[in-house]
Amino acid sequence: MQKLRLVHLYLGCLFAPLLLFFAISGIWQTLGLHSLFLRKLSTIHTAARWKDGSELSSFSLRLFVIVMAVSFIVTTLLGIVMAFKFGRSRKAAFYCLALGVIIPSVLILLRAFR
Repeated sequence: MQKLRLVHLYLGCLFAPLLLFFAISGIWQTLGLHSLFLRKLSTIHTAARWKDGSELSSFSLRLFVIVMAVSFIVTTLLGIVMAFKFGRSRKAAFYCLALGVIIPSVLILLRAFR
């Protein structure tokens, strides 16, 4: 289990800056904040081109983002395993995990049946 904790640690540290960028850019896109600067930054993960043909994304960056996404999935699963294995309360970990599924599901269903 010590090796899994190290994998979780190193992948988390390696991809933390990009994960934060994606989370923050998701916030400004969700809120509809669309300054020229923010739209330009958003092209990094939308791979959109500007009218002049320029873009901030590249094949290498897209590949790095794919590796980041897979690593994010792995570290999230490792985090769940560690919460159950090393946490003080398995019941609390289970309830938090369940609420993490139930709350967005209810919000989506409420919107879908309006």
